[in-house]
This record gives sequence, C-alpha cells and structure tokens, in this order.
Amino acid sequence: RHAAGLPVAALLSLATVPAIALADEACYRMDTDAFKILEGCKRTGDGRLIVAETALAQLEYDADGLSAIIAGKQHYYLRRDGRNLPVITYDNGPDYFEEGLTRSMVDGRIGYYDRQLQPAFAARFDWGWPFKDGIAEVCQDCAPGKPDPGGHTAIEGGKHYRIDRQGKALP
Repeated sequence: RHAAGLPVAALLSLATVPAIALADEACYRMDTDAFKILEGCKRTGDGRLIVAETALAQLEYDADGLSAIIAGKQHYYLRRDGRNLPVITYDNGPDYFEEGLTRSMVDGRIGYYDRQLQPAFAARFDWGWPFKDGIAEVCQDCAPGKPDPGGHTAIEGGKHYRIDRQGKALP
C-alpha cells in the first residue's frame, strides 16, 4: 500500500490514464481568427488524421477547395472530400503553395504535391526548397542544423542541386 491508502497497483493504473488520453491530439482550425478545436477531427498516436464528414462541413475552403488545420505540431491541408496531406511547417503555418506545389515529408523524404494533394513526382529528397521560376533547390545527404535564436534552422551538408517541376535534375 502507498501512503495515500491506495494499493500501489491502483496508483500505477491511474498514472497511465493521462498518457493514454493524450495519445490522440485534437485538431485546430486555421480558417478562423482564433484557433478553435475542430470537433470530429483528431490525429491518432500513430500520426493518422481522422476527420468526420461533420468536421469537413464546418471548414471554410479557398478557391482551390483547400482548408488548413493543425494537430499537435503537424500542419495539414484538407480537401472537401476528406483527402488530407501533412505538410512541413513554414513561417509558423502550413507550407505555402509556390507555383502550385507544396512540400510534405513522406517516410523521411521531401516530396512536392499539387493543390489536389497529389504527388508531382516521388518523394526522394532529404530536403527541398520551394519552387521559383520553375526550379527548386534540393539536397541529398543533408540535415537540419542547430536552430538559431529566432527558431530558424539551416540545412547543412550534402549534395545540393536543382530540379524542374517534373523532379528531373538540371545541369
């Protein structure tokens, strides 16, 4: 028995309840001035996003049929049909669409996705920057460095090169 009068096994059981309850993370709307919980949406402990039709109906969508949410520290774009894409965080929000493409981390690799949330080509880069004038810089064998005081992280090392919008290396 513990000093509080409860059996030690009961205290251990109570100690695990909060961990289980926190396994799923609530989704927060980014289409409103104040981040409000999006009822009917959660990110599971294994990173899957579950969004009920009632939650999709609550969101405001842009002209391309997209809305943005955040769950935990992960930003997502959602479409009205429930398709979603986890995207990298940029400027404290979801990555922008530059020249119609946004970036997502897939199995540890950066990939580029269109506004339908479909891949433009296979995700295969350790890092990639946004497209500008039809070209993006990417790198292999590079990694994030130490964040600066402002929270910005430089990508260091590796082989850097440029790609076109089909993912082909440029000379």
